[in-house]
Amino acid sequence: MASAAVAATMALGLAGCGEVKEPRGSSQPQGASLRITLGTQEFPEGRILGELWRQVLAVNGYAVDLRKGVGPAEDLDAALKADEVDGYVAYTGTVLSVVAGEDPSGLDPEETYDAVREFYAGQDMVVSPMTPFENTDAVATTAAYAEERGLTSIGDLADVPGLRLGGRPEFEDLDLGLAGLRSTYGLDDVEFTPVPLGEQYAALDRGEVDAVDAFTTDPALRDGDYRLLDDDERLFGSQNVVMVVGEDKLAEIDDERFLAVVDSVNALLTEEVVVDLNAAVEQGREEESVARTFLRENDLLERYRG
Repeated sequence: MASAAVAATMALGLAGCGEVKEPRGSSQPQGASLRITLGTQEFPEGRILGELWRQVLAVNGYAVDLRKGVGPAEDLDAALKADEVDGYVAYTGTVLSVVAGEDPSGLDPEETYDAVREFYAGQDMVVSPMTPFENTDAVATTAAYAEERGLTSIGDLADVPGLRLGGRPEFEDLDLGLAGLRSTYGLDDVEFTPVPLGEQYAALDRGEVDAVDAFTTDPALRDGDYRLLDDDERLFGSQNVVMVVGEDKLAEIDDERFLAVVDSVNALLTEEVVVDLNAAVEQGREEESVARTFLRENDLLERYRG
């Protein structure tokens, strides 16, 4: 399933720990004009994305202070407005719902991105080009369960009597959760079982539930043992990743080149790639090492010449 680039990344198996050493030939600016502070969420994927940006920007002459684990979208947005960070890792659908207060359901990636870009333009902020991958909520079953019952989309679950659905406790009452599944797909005959985040696939394996709330870049999806059901109505919206950065800061640091460097990484981040990067961290490798190996394998630890 993994792309060639990430297969090579996994094969290298570098034991990364401690501080990341930038490759020879990278330069660090001495003045404040090319310095930028970026924030991330606490979960591993957000931290990996921050590391990818930090390292590729460092090679291209930007001094990046990476603040990992600032918090969820609302905390990152507040930190940007308070000048505590200059930019951050953002998921488009989350920004639209949590920060902008708009409903992301039913919107495809381009529509979501356009709405987010318009919202931030009114906040004197800019968004980078988005990644190909998105990390949305999803509904998963075991591959065997889906094949046995001919399940391909979430709507097919409406025909399963007494469906046992597992998910993090708050999922039951969310509009972008079971409440939405009921109203959008007619999943009325459902028994909900609270399952701690991270234990949903084990619950499937033990036969305690028939389907679970999942995320589309979960490392457990690498091996094909589980099946994500299609969200035909886009209930869960779109969740591509962008960097959000303040207009004033961007003007200080050569905005066109800065965003081009960021996009040189973003453009390679497919769902397969990100699942494998997440899996590498889950297996014990440091985020810094995983990011550096991926960048090296894709010739991004050299100065951008686009």
